[in-house]
Amino acid sequence: MRVLDSLLADARFAFRTFRRSPGFAAAAILCLALGIGANAVIFSVVHGVLLRPLPYAEPERIVSLLEFRAQGSGGPVSWLTFWDWRDQAKAFEHITAFTVGGSILRSDDDSERLEATRGTAGYFAVHGMPPLLGRTFVPGDDQPGHEPVAVLNEALWRRRFGANPAVLGRTVLLDDIPHTVIGVVPESFDPKMDVWLPLVAPADARGRFSTLLSVRARLAPGFSVESAHQELAAVTAAIAAASPDALKERTSRVESLAEARTRLWSGPLKLLLGAVALVLLIACANVANILLARAGARHQELAVRVALGASRGRVIQQLLVESLLLALMGGALGGLLARWGLDGLLAVAPESMPHRAAIALDGTSFLFLAAISLTSGLVFGLLPALQLSQLDLRGAVPSSGRRLRSTLVVLELALCLVLLVGAGLLGRGFLQLLGTSPGLASEQLLTLHIAIPDSRFFNEQGLDDHVPQTLLEPILEEVRALPGVSAAAMTSLLPIQRAWNNARYVIEGEPPPEPGTEPRAERRSTSPGFFATVGIPLRQGRDFTASDAAPGQPATVIINETLARRHFPDGQALGRQLRLGTGPHTIIGVVGDVRQAGLDKTPLAELHVPYGRPWGDDSLVLVARTSVPPETLLPSVREAVRRVDSGLPVFRALTMDQVITESLGFRRLVLGLLGGFAALALVLSTYGLYGVISLLVSQRTRELGIRMALGARPSDVLRLVLGQGARLAGVGIALGLAGALALTRMLESQLYGVTATDPLTFIAVATLFALVALLACWLPARRATRVDPLVAMRT
Repeated sequence: MRVLDSLLADARFAFRTFRRSPGFAAAAILCLALGIGANAVIFSVVHGVLLRPLPYAEPERIVSLLEFRAQGSGGPVSWLTFWDWRDQAKAFEHITAFTVGGSILRSDDDSERLEATRGTAGYFAVHGMPPLLGRTFVPGDDQPGHEPVAVLNEALWRRRFGANPAVLGRTVLLDDIPHTVIGVVPESFDPKMDVWLPLVAPADARGRFSTLLSVRARLAPGFSVESAHQELAAVTAAIAAASPDALKERTSRVESLAEARTRLWSGPLKLLLGAVALVLLIACANVANILLARAGARHQELAVRVALGASRGRVIQQLLVESLLLALMGGALGGLLARWGLDGLLAVAPESMPHRAAIALDGTSFLFLAAISLTSGLVFGLLPALQLSQLDLRGAVPSSGRRLRSTLVVLELALCLVLLVGAGLLGRGFLQLLGTSPGLASEQLLTLHIAIPDSRFFNEQGLDDHVPQTLLEPILEEVRALPGVSAAAMTSLLPIQRAWNNARYVIEGEPPPEPGTEPRAERRSTSPGFFATVGIPLRQGRDFTASDAAPGQPATVIINETLARRHFPDGQALGRQLRLGTGPHTIIGVVGDVRQAGLDKTPLAELHVPYGRPWGDDSLVLVARTSVPPETLLPSVREAVRRVDSGLPVFRALTMDQVITESLGFRRLVLGLLGGFAALALVLSTYGLYGVISLLVSQRTRELGIRMALGARPSDVLRLVLGQGARLAGVGIALGLAGALALTRMLESQLYGVTATDPLTFIAVATLFALVALLACWLPARRATRVDPLVAMRT
């Protein structure tokens, strides 16, 4: 109780001290709030994305299974490989294959494109997800001839069916096929998915070359990820040994589902967590300096307490209580700033961020907030408390306090420079990326996806060759007739958004490649006029015409420059033939390269065939070149599609500039956050330098007055004070550059067109930082030149 009473007494005294010095308290609390709030924001994201368990039963037992080809690419597997893994690998209690795409839900008055997962019967058993209503898949649901069934997401059930339990057993029309609703799963299972359908193996699924399936499994008891990986590798090797040469060099990998989902985000988020930790260290050093600066004002008060019998431990306790109270108040304000900051971050974060719904300032985040607040109070309070407790009965503070303040400022400057160099490297790389040509003209270009079920491309005889004439061209004619539209075309997959590298081909007349080593290229189907519409230059030959897609016409193909350079370095590609699938295609044109998978990826080999097949996705992309702002034409284009076929949903409508901007969203977010933290660190560290030099000037006022009375000019005083500040800044910059050289290598995976040791960035950042530091020193130095010698000597 005596200890508690003394702590309460110290707390009351601390609050009285804060009231007497509101400026000091406000500065310290604000510094801490900024550092603590930034840490709380990034921790909430890291916890939601990387640390929070997946919303499944025993999520640590769920793994992803991947297969890799000799060329190094891969991931998805064939049906035959999936069946062999399922039957031969004993490390998995349940295993499932699935694909992700779209499905069109039709009703009496409208149609809607849904996000759909098609999985084999073990899909929900792998994830351990019980239904909210009804049941999920059972063995037999994925067999040919079985009645089509569907499992709905809770969000779709509430939105489209009014959360009516009677939805079970109801028939819904998906992709023009009646499906019976058998269950509803919680929205938390997968907030981005609307419906789950059984994945039925096609009749021609006996080959190993059509690799379209993603595979997940639940580990059997007693197996770890590593032991499962070893067993699957042995199974894959046995399959390859018993298979044609095409599979000899295929390998497999097992990885945890949590790791697979967050691989892209793990490195950058850890980087940002380290950056905000540096910001908090700078803030703590700043507050420690503020406390040390107050030593001169408090030396008499503390001397009296010592004279009245207070022990050194008792003085340290009082000072630590003040520090902890400042930290807790800073943490409270930091929590408020964190709530606003997290809302702002989520508003600009790309949709690809995993587990967005799990990111929040929850109980774990507030525990973290309280922990770093208390830790910060101890970190910045302990050194000043130890220092101040060493005063003698006359109230004199040891001269080592000045050295400690200088050391803390140097530390702040060095840490700040590390952050600034990192932000500078990312910024320079991002500017390089923005200057990269996508290979097309993105201005005034509207893009939108039209969901078309596979059934529209087929009739009783097989592939319907008349789809371009009966459906696609009428849509294009309607769109081209709109005022403000200068050109319109279609493609199966839009540049920038995604790359599959999914087509094997052989050049006629060249030696046949070894089985399994056939070259691969991006296969896309495009309409006549597509290249001119989007601004992809035609280098040789001609574009497609309507007759190229007509039934009975010879197969044609247009290749890009990368594929042409690969096989036709002499430039004689036109008229040559390549075998794609089962038949030869004549090369009729060569077009410029585009960046299919993003501005930061090099162009891949690409080939185009006439549109009219359901290749690449569950939709076709309509592109329209406009003479007016593209977004203003969206309602008219939607209506034009409805006039041709009201049952085709239009979705994901964006301008091409927006497509490119979205592709850079991840890099933009990381750069923005790191740049913001670096700017915050710059403000805090320069404030710390300014405070130390200001304190130095105030402590040496008498000395400076005497110097000026003896004939020193203002410029001499200015040079003296600036020299002391410049020495601190110089040491901080030197240490910061050394630290940056050691730490910025962690950024290499995030850089584009610039190295982690880029000398231009280091020199530019160091120069700018030196100028800002000198400005922070110049302000108090200028004040020193205005000291009145007579007044100074009387103080």
